[in-house]
Amino acid sequence: MIYEVLSQMEKPSCSNRNAHFFNGDLRDYLESYEFSDEQFRPFFEELLKVQEDLQICADLPLEISSTVIANQIIRYKDAFKIPERYMVIPYIIYWKKEENERALLLSKDSYIEAKGLYYLLTEPVSEQKNRFDSCRNDIVAACLNEDNTEEILKVFAQMIEGKLSVGRIQRNCDRHSIVDVDEMKEKSVALAKGIFDDAMSRLPDLEDKADVIYTAVGRVFLIKKALYVQYMMAKDILTTRHEGEVKKQRQFAKAYVDEVPIVSYSELWRARREEAQKESAAE
Repeated sequence: MIYEVLSQMEKPSCSNRNAHFFNGDLRDYLESYEFSDEQFRPFFEELLKVQEDLQICADLPLEISSTVIANQIIRYKDAFKIPERYMVIPYIIYWKKEENERALLLSKDSYIEAKGLYYLLTEPVSEQKNRFDSCRNDIVAACLNEDNTEEILKVFAQMIEGKLSVGRIQRNCDRHSIVDVDEMKEKSVALAKGIFDDAMSRLPDLEDKADVIYTAVGRVFLIKKALYVQYMMAKDILTTRHEGEVKKQRQFAKAYVDEVPIVSYSELWRARREEAQKESAAE
């Protein structure tokens, strides 16, 4: 199913943000102008040694729906103001082997954000049919960086081999990167704080602040999204911590997500150097 859906994706007619969108043969992508992550060329070439006929969808745009209940519970309304098709999935490697269609979704930021991208891609949207909703069991989400390419190659090899279900492989990835949802919350809080601290330190020197602001808000939304859904999907927590009451689980999930810090657009746009702020206060 995922191969069929992705192979029909066309280049979005939108802003320069999607200028590097590519959907087609992985070998062609590596020789195209759209490919710019040279540090990952050896990784992609290793994938091709395992499976020759791989396809890639790069910079696939996503949109945040304000009608999805989970997104409303997250309560980060500024995320709904991110320009249309601004958020993207860096890479989706996909293939078809006999009757099995599989895809490997790759973030370049963090594993938690990779999970957020997966949940955003596959969530049911009430006002329109989400073509990826029925593909959720075909996709494994992971984070690609220069230090973990060997780990991703092992995940890919397991997917190609086909002995383990996609769900089992994803749960193995979860256990490797997230001990439990309590630790995930602590990581999420630290990640969000780091993203906003970095943005606030860079913004005062920038004439055009939009890219940094939208990127920071989008990343933190993905972190909140991943944390909320992961907590709600934890069946053991439902029984051991919330006496089987979904309403209680939802309340706690919301409280967890609320601990992840956010910074408003207005505060981000007003970002100034601490020294300048002190001088202004002294005057």
